[in-house]
Amino acid sequence: MATPIKEWSKLEVRAVVRFLFSKGTKPSEIHKQIAETYGEGAMSRSRVCQWCTWFGEGRTSLGDEPKSGRPKTSTNEENTTRVDELIRCDRRMKICEIALKLEIPKSTVHEIVHDTLGYRKVSARWVPKMLTEDHKLQRNAKGVILLDILPQGQCINAARYCSTLDRLKEAIRRKRPGLLKRGVVLQHDNASPHSANLTLQWLQCYGWEILPHPAHSPHLAPSDFHLFGPLKRHLGGMAFETEDDLISELRNWFDNLDVDFFRVGINSLLSRWQKCIDLHRDYIKK
Repeated sequence: MATPIKEWSKLEVRAVVRFLFSKGTKPSEIHKQIAETYGEGAMSRSRVCQWCTWFGEGRTSLGDEPKSGRPKTSTNEENTTRVDELIRCDRRMKICEIALKLEIPKSTVHEIVHDTLGYRKVSARWVPKMLTEDHKLQRNAKGVILLDILPQGQCINAARYCSTLDRLKEAIRRKRPGLLKRGVVLQHDNASPHSANLTLQWLQCYGWEILPHPAHSPHLAPSDFHLFGPLKRHLGGMAFETEDDLISELRNWFDNLDVDFFRVGINSLLSRWQKCIDLHRDYIKK
């Protein structure tokens, strides 16, 4: 199955529409292919039909046509800079306060704040809507690599587990550049999906190693002794109307975990490993 393109431009999508239309593809089929390749939000079906009509009438330009009416004078670089400076000085300022202070329309301030500067309101503070590349690197340096949620009614088998490993490999490639080349050591027990021939073939194909440990040992599973407890306490007393609400809360909880949480889990794991080694040595001596 093809992987949808996550980063695209309007001109790119329009060029694809023109190409497919010139080959005689129907607008409905063009929209279907656009949605499969670029996602549902790339271009609506009605918009695809509109562009096909324009191309059929002889249009060759992919850009937006100049709009009629008075040119905008308030949404300029100077006002954008002034609005940005006010927000950075006081992130609790309201749109109306900024408009009054700068003596420009509220609609213009709203456009500058949301569309030009890309701010949104979080806990009564204006913060950038998009993370910078530096922020993304800092966010992906530690923490959970992949959160794979099993849909209701499904069970874990070898095929489903290999599918999860495929997602994990892709997440490692995106979030931990170079880790795949250095080698991956996977920790799991000898449950049927983990020890099935299909899984073993997958691991052998990509050269992943398995960290050996006693089967079904809760003392060596970080999810059991470090993760599930805090997660249950966090969800305690909450009620969710839909499964999507629950999944959203899970993702928010994982995203907000700091580095110390994982550091404590790693240290606890090492401590438990050391205790197992000491017990094994005592057993051998006896």
